[in-house]
Amino acid sequence: MFRRVLITLTALCAVTLSPVPNAAAHEAARVETEVKLAPSGALDVTHILQLSAAQRLLFKAGIIDKNDMTGLRARAQAALYGSERFALKADGKPIPLEILGAEVTGGHLYIYQTGTLDALPETWSAQNAILRDLSPRFDNIINLPTKGGIRTLTFSGSELDIFQSP
Repeated sequence: MFRRVLITLTALCAVTLSPVPNAAAHEAARVETEVKLAPSGALDVTHILQLSAAQRLLFKAGIIDKNDMTGLRARAQAALYGSERFALKADGKPIPLEILGAEVTGGHLYIYQTGTLDALPETWSAQNAILRDLSPRFDNIINLPTKGGIRTLTFSGSELDIFQSP
């Protein structure tokens, strides 16, 4: 009886202490950007960064003063950093984007930008180097609205520059 309890406890400890294969999936090394166009012509851009990675990289690069994004100054510096590394073009014409701000929620840093666009373009062009200029292990994903639905562009490896979507 004692041996059976010992074996059960040992097995339970092994299962409890062993790594879970997808435990770090929510901390994937990527920046995801959502682009939405309202019928009014308002273009909303939201960059979603994994908070601990963003804090660490931005602090290490000297972009924020301490490894903490809770302060208004750090979020403003992160928003400025992100806006300088992201650009959109619609049918070859640059879309001016303004910074709305940044917030920390649920383990993520959200950076918000806005612009205007009369209608969906035939082609989108994008540049996205957010965090990729600090660590090439990041993938940057941009979800763009098109007449056929959402088109996802992925920047990976050493890619920092422009992609086009049909």
